[in-house]
Amino acid sequence: MQTMGWVQWVTWGTGVVVFAAVIGLVIRGVLRAAKRPPEQPSAAARVAREAQLSPELQAQLAALNQRKDHGDISEAEYERQRAALLAAR
Repeated sequence: MQTMGWVQWVTWGTGVVVFAAVIGLVIRGVLRAAKRPPEQPSAAARVAREAQLSPELQAQLAALNQRKDHGDISEAEYERQRAALLAAR
């Protein structure tokens, strides 16, 4: 039985380090994506950009839109809350 030489140890160690780095980058990407506010549909995002709304207000509007899409609130309640958010800006 042969033992591994120093070249094989360096090759093996490099592979382990690269693998760990890739796994770390994937985990970091997942964690960063989880912190982002919900995405708005493209038309809503365009209107928000043109109105130069703050990122906080955009996130609130996106969350409100998701509640409407999931059926948590009615269309009329959505419009009322949306108008209140925009009026408070």
